[in-house]
Amino acid sequence: MATAPRTRTTSRAPLLLVPAALLLAAAVGAWLASRPHLAALLAALHVLALAAFHLRRIRLRTERLERALQEATEIREARAADLTRLQAILDSMVDGVLFIDAEDRVAMVNAAGRRLRNLGGGPGRPLADCHPKASQAMLDRVMRYLRDGDDAGPAHSIIKEREGRFETTYAPVKGPDGGYLGTVMVIRDIAERRTLERRLLDAERLSGLGQMAAQIAHELRNPLNAIDGAAQYLRRRLAGDPEIAEYAGLVGEEVQRVNRFVAALLHVARPAQPSFAPASVNRLLREAAHKAALARGLPDEAVRLDLAPDLPVLDVDAAMIAEAVGNLLQNAFEAGGGAPPEVASRYEAAGGEGTIVVEVRDRGAGIPPDQLEEVLRPFVTTKPTGTGLGLVVVTRAVEQHRARFELSARHGGGTVAAIRFPVRRTRAAPVPEVA
Repeated sequence: MATAPRTRTTSRAPLLLVPAALLLAAAVGAWLASRPHLAALLAALHVLALAAFHLRRIRLRTERLERALQEATEIREARAADLTRLQAILDSMVDGVLFIDAEDRVAMVNAAGRRLRNLGGGPGRPLADCHPKASQAMLDRVMRYLRDGDDAGPAHSIIKEREGRFETTYAPVKGPDGGYLGTVMVIRDIAERRTLERRLLDAERLSGLGQMAAQIAHELRNPLNAIDGAAQYLRRRLAGDPEIAEYAGLVGEEVQRVNRFVAALLHVARPAQPSFAPASVNRLLREAAHKAALARGLPDEAVRLDLAPDLPVLDVDAAMIAEAVGNLLQNAFEAGGGAPPEVASRYEAAGGEGTIVVEVRDRGAGIPPDQLEEVLRPFVTTKPTGTGLGLVVVTRAVEQHRARFELSARHGGGTVAAIRFPVRRTRAAPVPEVA
């Protein structure tokens, strides 16, 4: 069945709207041309509409920026609070703690670290400032191990500094991706540990010394007495020979010197137990100064006294303390100098406790700073003829009285030997002084 051909039809409505719209626009334009004030008003309204649109966009952008700024401020404040909390935690630690960034600069340091290694300026200093020059080469190797993760280097490297009393430990800090962020450095003051080790070593020395002292005294004293007796016999037998008299006197002096050494050896090896009794400190000091001057054939004025009045009473072993002060005065006399030795006392109070400080001062050549602690050890002395036992006797007597003994350089030259006796009360009635 044949089909009729389809006829293509097109809607003419859109085509008709275009001329109508043009005619309408032309009519509106002619109408507005006849009314210029209304046209200006519409133009102004159009400008205002555009301005309001742009102001709205600006306000939205401003609000977004303010929210972002507020969030950034909150994040910054939270981070600052975290850093403050972390710094407070680090400052509460006894050991010094430092964080070294990837550029080998100190990024954070606690209070103990600033005090121990002279980092009072705070963060920002190079790591090299924390170490003496003697350890710079070792420091470079350790930091290279930590930064590169080299198996040849230990994970926690320790540098024992010869110029100081500190032990430094390092540990690397890695990020989540394993990248190197920096190093944590812990500085530990090992002075107390070294002191304990030194005391333990000295105790072992003295323990062995005690076992030898009796045998030494027995083996030496008998021959020495015989030598001294023979020298005295020769002096009497050949009284007219000045050379014999000179050499006999020299033999006697040397025998007495060895006898004194043996006596000191026995005294150190077998110390006496203190017998405590109330005593006036100033009276003890006067007696010790008098004996020290008398032993050298000098008047009492050879020792200057600077004694504070009204000192509290102390429970001490008077003979033991007098002997300790006598040893210190002997060292002061032997140190020489342009001024006589001085003995001083004073009272210091802090809180509910006090301290009686006794000082023996001299104007001699002084003790090198690096030997102030070393001379307290047995057989260590800076004097050509010293035995190295006098200060051991002093230290032991002071420790038996629960006091502290220390040596320090005196301003202007010389040495100050100080004994600090604790007083468990703020003040006590003075003991009447006896002239």
